Amino acid sequence: MKSLLPGKYHINVYYFSLCVLVIGMPVSKFMISTAQLIMLTNWILEGNLKNKIVSFWNNKPAVVLSSLLILHFLGLIYTNNFQDAYLDLRIKVPLFVLPLILSTSKPIPDKIFNAILKLFIASVLFGTCVSILVLTGIIYRPIVDMRGISIFISHIRFALLICVAIFVSGYLIRNSIKVFEKLVWYIIIIWLLAFLVLMESMTGISVLIITSFILIIYKIIKSKSNIIKYGALLIIIGSMIFSILSIREIINERNKNIEVVDFNKLDKYTAHGNEYMEGEGSKLRENGHLIWMYVCDKELKEVWSKRSRIAYESTDKKGNTLRFTIVRFLASKGLRKDGDALTTLSDDEIKAIERGETNVNYQSISSLKDRIYETMWELDIYKKEGDANGHSLTQRFEYWKVASNIIKNNLLIGVGTGDVQDSFDEYYIKMKSKLDPKWRLHSHNQYLSIAVAFGLVGLLWFLLTLLYPMIKLNMTFDYLYITFFIIALISFFTEDTLETQAGVTFYAFLNSFFLFCRKKNE
Repeated sequence: MKSLLPGKYHINVYYFSLCVLVIGMPVSKFMISTAQLIMLTNWILEGNLKNKIVSFWNNKPAVVLSSLLILHFLGLIYTNNFQDAYLDLRIKVPLFVLPLILSTSKPIPDKIFNAILKLFIASVLFGTCVSILVLTGIIYRPIVDMRGISIFISHIRFALLICVAIFVSGYLIRNSIKVFEKLVWYIIIIWLLAFLVLMESMTGISVLIITSFILIIYKIIKSKSNIIKYGALLIIIGSMIFSILSIREIINERNKNIEVVDFNKLDKYTAHGNEYMEGEGSKLRENGHLIWMYVCDKELKEVWSKRSRIAYESTDKKGNTLRFTIVRFLASKGLRKDGDALTTLSDDEIKAIERGETNVNYQSISSLKDRIYETMWELDIYKKEGDANGHSLTQRFEYWKVASNIIKNNLLIGVGTGDVQDSFDEYYIKMKSKLDPKWRLHSHNQYLSIAVAFGLVGLLWFLLTLLYPMIKLNMTFDYLYITFFIIALISFFTEDTLETQAGVTFYAFLNSFFLFCRKKNE
């Protein structure tokens, strides 16, 4: 089959589809889908399909990379839930299509390759600017925490794209000749770093730190300059000391002024004669004060109904039980949890409680320190009471625990492509998990997700698709590829990156783009 159109036409359409795809990744799922449809249609209409297929088959890294979709098709043989399997396969199609098209298309000239990278960064910047407009209220969108300012895609996916954009900007600095251009890229990097901190993205910040740490270690090993070696070591040591001191400060703040209580001398009634509930058994504290001591729900409900339109029995804007948020907030101030104490709160404090803020010291909608504090609280309540509901980190502990049990009982080939959620639902019940049904999700770990669906055989297959293309094409020390690769590998530990359209496109496209699209590796 030969194309009816000039070859130059198809090349231009191919470049256009790549541009639409990189623009859409941070801001538009529709653009992502449209770009891939245009790309595939153009690839077919270009003709010469037989040679393309032969070329693809001879390109073993591309075949191995795309074979991850074949693994999901094999999982249909022993699956029971074909409806979920169909939905999963539909999401995973880019895992095959993108390596196929990009590996069999002509390499992209450096000038166009760099232009596509710049378009990607521009789109990421646009996404951050829109988020700032949302935060400042210029674009109206109700938000309760900083994760809500990412309005186009998941805040975690957006954070990963920001991390890639930061390292790509570093690549463009190295390839810039003019001082002004270098300055622009430095400013962009500083902006993106500041935005990650503003967004309180623990995933993004952790990925950025770990990737940078690996690159610095590599630089130390390879560099012959003592100035660079010692300078890099000072950066690592300084960063570690700063992080330790910051966390220590938060720990000290949580543990200072520990309230000493004589439980034999507690008041049993409020100033209005209403009885306090018995809460001596709980060891949970907020700013050193016991949370469940001196709690009178009757008075709290009565006063709260006069101060807020949100029902006392409902949830705050973060989705947590409002009663719990109120009690924690009052405890953080060292107050009793009764009507008189609630009456003393200012209107701003009431609004903070409605947003889901649980501590008087952390009422700002944007505070990385607040995010770290809440993470420590999650760990504390999980350790003392085994409660992970509504807490992103400790819920993952529950997900991983359930996933591990599923894998143990389906060790070799897993449960099949479509039976993952059904298996999780079954094991949550078997293990008598304390998680509410709405929080009973997948493993939030891509390695575990693959092992649950396809067992150890599938996990080994998945690791092969990750490592073989990089090793075979000698991309281990390619800056652009290795930074993306590290970011992807780290994201797999805390997220089901390949279970959403944005995540699949992030992995399949950037992997193939950096592996197959350049004329030469730098």
